[in-house]
Amino acid sequence: MLEYLPANEDVIALRCGGTLQRAELEGFMDRLEASLAAHDRTHFYAEIVDFSGVETDGLGDLMKRSAVYFQNLRRIGRVGIVADQSWIRWATKLEGALLPHVSYETFDSSERDLALAWVQGERAHPHGAAIRIIDTDRPDVLAFAMDGHVDRAEMDAVTAHFLSAIEGKTKIRMLGRIGDIGGFEMSGLFTGDYFAMKRTFLERMERYAIIGGPAWLRTTLNALAPLFKVEIRHFDTQEEDAAWSWLGARPTGERTLVD
Repeated sequence: MLEYLPANEDVIALRCGGTLQRAELEGFMDRLEASLAAHDRTHFYAEIVDFSGVETDGLGDLMKRSAVYFQNLRRIGRVGIVADQSWIRWATKLEGALLPHVSYETFDSSERDLALAWVQGERAHPHGAAIRIIDTDRPDVLAFAMDGHVDRAEMDAVTAHFLSAIEGKTKIRMLGRIGDIGGFEMSGLFTGDYFAMKRTFLERMERYAIIGGPAWLRTTLNALAPLFKVEIRHFDTQEEDAAWSWLGARPTGERTLVD
């Protein structure tokens, strides 16, 4: 089943489920080719419900025809996939990592309105801010709070912020208050600035306090701590005051870097 939904002219919006038939796939290719001919960039929104596959009859011809998609990757804009099936969400994230010029985002079914708004350019950031910068009373103590999914734009903004914050400092301390780890847009993890930030942190960091997070986080940190020169400690949510005392600093305010 493939059903087209109302959207802007430069957006192909659809809902699909079950087994997609050859005629439906050919109709989709017709729309894609027409949109690429009419617009500088084409965006996609897809709600996927109980998807089980595609009809194999004539699949070879359709694969040849789909070459238009790969030939025009730089003209593919925002791609929002709404799905509750975990394998579809992971497949989308993998494709997004392999095609860094395309902005892929995954959403669950409760976020469909948010997803369509982002695809249509009505929201600058698909999931809103997941990271808040925590300002402190010491310039050598940096801090952040994370809760939710971090997209590429936010990752770039946070990376730029911390690269600027550590400039000229030989030693730094860090605090991270962790809520839900909703994942990262994978293309944001493969930039030169991100690797430069990680390398500089490892070279200059003295202490790293991690507060909260999922149950497995403490175990993971305890296992990794001996591998680094950095002193790493995990604190429960109710122990935040103790974490700040260990770092020798206090928070003075919080702010986001993206809307």
